[in-house]
Amino acid sequence: MASAHLASEPSALLARHGLRATRQRVSVLGLLLAQRGHPTAVELHARLRRAHPNLSQKTVYEILDALVAVGLVSRVAHAGGATRFEALRERHDHAHCRGCGRLYDVPAGPEAAIRRRARLPSGFRIEQIHVTIEGLCPGCARESA
Repeated sequence: MASAHLASEPSALLARHGLRATRQRVSVLGLLLAQRGHPTAVELHARLRRAHPNLSQKTVYEILDALVAVGLVSRVAHAGGATRFEALRERHDHAHCRGCGRLYDVPAGPEAAIRRRARLPSGFRIEQIHVTIEGLCPGCARESA
């Protein structure tokens, strides 16, 4: 599913997911597809303002909400940090450095084990599992030693 996103134009992806391809939506999705980082909505807004001077922060949040709702983008949240966003590619988890705040993509963990061990109410339907590993990157670990 996700690797097809990388090969497609943002406007075609939006249309396939039932969203109108407005200039702002195409720009937000295009920026997320073009990078491997995890920008915040504020960072996305700052980058997009150069090309779209009238683009409001509220519009960026609304676009991100719509992209998340149709499965083109995911929210990456971690304790104590701003919510970040990324285009959905291959399934993966994250590692968060508590020192510098950087997020790293890591291969997805074994969902089957999590599903078996989860103590959830009967009938609970799991839609997604996100794992975030908290720790210190090598540079921050050296500094704190």
